[in-house]
Amino acid sequence: MRRTKSDLSAARDRYQDLFDFAPVGYFTLDRSGVILECNRAGATLVGARRAELKGCSFSRFVSPSDSDRWHLYTRKVLGEEGPQRIELALQRVDSPDTWHGQIDCQQMTLPGQEPALWVTLTDVTERFRAGIDQRVAAQDADAREAERQRVALALHEDLGQRLSALKMELVSLSSGQESEVYRERLGGLLASLDDAVSTVRRITQELRPPMLNDLGLAAAIEWLVHDIARRVELSYTLSLDAVAPDLGEQTRLALYRFVQQAIALLVLDAGSTELHIGTHCGPDHFVLVLRSRWQQQATPGTPPLDPEAARILEHRARAMGGRLAIDLPRDPLGWIHLELFMPLTKPQHTDTGHGDAR
Repeated sequence: MRRTKSDLSAARDRYQDLFDFAPVGYFTLDRSGVILECNRAGATLVGARRAELKGCSFSRFVSPSDSDRWHLYTRKVLGEEGPQRIELALQRVDSPDTWHGQIDCQQMTLPGQEPALWVTLTDVTERFRAGIDQRVAAQDADAREAERQRVALALHEDLGQRLSALKMELVSLSSGQESEVYRERLGGLLASLDDAVSTVRRITQELRPPMLNDLGLAAAIEWLVHDIARRVELSYTLSLDAVAPDLGEQTRLALYRFVQQAIALLVLDAGSTELHIGTHCGPDHFVLVLRSRWQQQATPGTPPLDPEAARILEHRARAMGGRLAIDLPRDPLGWIHLELFMPLTKPQHTDTGHGDAR
């Protein structure tokens, strides 16, 4: 009996060591989600001491955006047999930042005890972000391809048809007499040629504005916004720093492409009718602010900014080495606020291939 008791004590100690020093978080919850027990890794993941966690609801560490999913998940675990898996956005006690965890949970009932939930928690934040970056990169590539198609269509349908029509008119006039009718038609042709040249110039400017290198980023942004406002219903204000540090050609082009795509998503896609763009230049950083809103929301319930569009902009900001903060309004007629912070102390590695934007 003494030997058996000693063996049981040793086995319990080994189990306790395996539980305490496991590389993933282990939790035991009651049926209402209150923590009964956790190991060291679990306490570290949620940013609290083990002694403070006993009697605390696990939902405290679930991000508000996923609280409903957590509630439905626990109901599913209690109603079905076998382990269930879910990935949730979580929050630590000592940090406001959100991280992503994989939860494996199973209902267990031990003899003489109430049913409990056994939970395994693993940090999958890097995997989650890598997955998002991969999806966003694919969407960004699709957006670039769609943009190339749009430019090709503009060249073919707009410029091509104009030039074809001009050729037909010139052929018909080649044997005409120099009369009043002849001069009027010739004047119309010259006006059409001027329109065609303007179209070519506009498309060329969209693809790579020469003023970006000649006059700087502020001038290029001003031209871009003015040109879009001329073609669509848009009121805008600009507050651009005229004096800027030497951003370098690659960073300057990447910032212009970011503004170009942000305006396309906010104005051309989301339908915003008011736009404000501001820049602030410091010795070691560059801040770009975009604010937009609808003057009148056409479709009730339309989100102010499509989540996929927001992820595309965040991905582009990370590719430039910057950070993008997005503030979406609760009021459907409120301002969408985007703020891009670009540190300039280190060389910026940007992919100009990502610059094919609307």
